[in-house]
Amino acid sequence: MKLKKRLIVSLILFILVISLGAYVYHQVESWSMIDCFYFVVITVTTIGYGDLVPQTITGKVFTMFFSFFGVATAIYVISMISSSLFKKHLKK
Repeated sequence: MKLKKRLIVSLILFILVISLGAYVYHQVESWSMIDCFYFVVITVTTIGYGDLVPQTITGKVFTMFFSFFGVATAIYVISMISSSLFKKHLKK
């Protein structure tokens, strides 16, 4: 149960990080919300197509910090999901 609770908390945290990032980009860069969510997901997953690029200084600075925090959060969520699946597999 402890693992399930941590998994749920990490997923909620990840959704909050994605949402907060999209909101900030919407305010700072004046992009549409779909572009903001797209950019945040592309950044957090380290794909980085380069089709959207922050143009303001505030957006660039935010991206520097957001990238580290967002990638770390994504890795944590992936590790929680992997751990959960592995423990289920071991029980079988």
